[in-house]
Amino acid sequence: MPDMTSVKRSLVAAAVVAAVMPLNANSAETQWSGFAENATYHRDGVGLSKFRNTVQAEFLKPIETTGRWYGVSLNGVIRATYDGVYDLNDKEFGKDARHEYLGENWHENGGASSLLLSPGVSVPCENDPLLCRNLDGYMDHDADDLRYPDFNDQMDFIRELYIDATTDIGDDQLTVRLGKQQIIWGRTDLFRVLDVINPVDYSRHNIYDELEDIRIPQWMLSAEWRMGANSVFDDMNLQVVWNFDKFRPNNLGTCGEPYRILDAGCFFSAYLQTPGGNIPVIHDVMLPEWSLQNTQGGLKWEGVYGDATFSVNALRYFQQLPSIHWRGPNPATPAGDGLFDIHFPRVNLFGGSIDYYHMGTDATWRLEATYTQGEEFARDLNGYKETDVTRYVLGLDKNLIIPALGTYSAFLISAQLFGQQIMDHEDDMPDAKDNITGTLLFKGFYMNNRLSPQIIIAHDSKAAATVYAPSISYQADNHWSINFGFNIKEGGKKKFGWSASALAGEAGVPQWEPLARFANGPIGVANQEDEVQLTIRYGF
Repeated sequence: MPDMTSVKRSLVAAAVVAAVMPLNANSAETQWSGFAENATYHRDGVGLSKFRNTVQAEFLKPIETTGRWYGVSLNGVIRATYDGVYDLNDKEFGKDARHEYLGENWHENGGASSLLLSPGVSVPCENDPLLCRNLDGYMDHDADDLRYPDFNDQMDFIRELYIDATTDIGDDQLTVRLGKQQIIWGRTDLFRVLDVINPVDYSRHNIYDELEDIRIPQWMLSAEWRMGANSVFDDMNLQVVWNFDKFRPNNLGTCGEPYRILDAGCFFSAYLQTPGGNIPVIHDVMLPEWSLQNTQGGLKWEGVYGDATFSVNALRYFQQLPSIHWRGPNPATPAGDGLFDIHFPRVNLFGGSIDYYHMGTDATWRLEATYTQGEEFARDLNGYKETDVTRYVLGLDKNLIIPALGTYSAFLISAQLFGQQIMDHEDDMPDAKDNITGTLLFKGFYMNNRLSPQIIIAHDSKAAATVYAPSISYQADNHWSINFGFNIKEGGKKKFGWSASALAGEAGVPQWEPLARFANGPIGVANQEDEVQLTIRYGF
């Protein structure tokens, strides 16, 4: 039986289309574009780690109107993906994959935690009914969900489907977008500060795919009031966002998938092994139910003053990363039917951004900053703690001609410094109180921009983890392109104490599991995922 929320969303979309179409029977021709792509990745020591085949089609259908609304169009993006790695390398990935110990993909075996915690169960809904029930609604994918990730109960093959329309309000304009969409705040790569309206699917390729491809589109309403210039500002607009979709968290990757950020999927599908029997790590997932009260929304005011563009943002949403709540009477005594419940608390975000072109450096400088209330972080003694958090990113984008490198086309240099401060930090929290992560992109252009080498470097200072991603892309003609690259990581060496290790006689001894994954971050926990990557695309 179809989910009633999905049915309601479909009816809303149909009603919008039905309401707009009668405005005029004459519609302009639909514009189509898209691509077919194969991404084949080979991981050191593992073999094939991705054989993803994707077909994506985008359309825009202008709709001529005779009323007060103009610029009306129906827009959509449809994507179909099949990842053959689960059929071609089924011993390493998929429902038949087996693990020697929890965390074998990023740390050595040893310590009390390796004795206490079982290896994660790959694809629990194919192998363990109890874990499948406990993870219901979150990491309850089956084998076909992994092979065909776009064809799920949420109909993710519909990447976008929305109506755009504009009307005049005096000298101003009001533009409305209603439907399944991505709403982007901020301009960052790899990591996010303001850009948190849509959750993210990290199972597609950890943090390394373009955010455009891994944001999870939501059914939302966006209304933008464009006020234009006044005596102070060169331009102004106010955006109101209402996310009326059912809440979805970030997809961290199910145990058995090639990309499972922080190896959370395998931790969540493991057991605590005790003389009295095995206890599942996760007892229940407390996903917010759909209700009008549980919808999410925000405001953004944006202005332009000379060479500066800036925004002030506010958002009320649910935390998209899971918060694990310990269920035992004390840190060394677990509950008998599950160690943790997973929660997604309400968060209030306040922030802003400024982009400024500085003539002296001939570069664009970017600053984004947020202050959040209500986020929860993992800790040892009490399972979690609610705390305010400050985040920021300082970015620099510059085009620079370097004739010594054999071209008079400008190179793109983009650098970012991401900072995070946990305001109410405790010593038993594996996340650092203050952390800085830096990224650098250096990209060149040759042969009339058809040949483009680049390198991306990211370094997490507290985790002491680094990733290097050199690649080269070649545009053969207007249709064919090829990209060849490497993704090489180092780090993941930090341990962190776990009170439950006292059960194995190692009280106070730093452990690999389970909390060190937060200390090592997404780069460090992927330290054994070095890959050679080839992507071939045909655009149409």
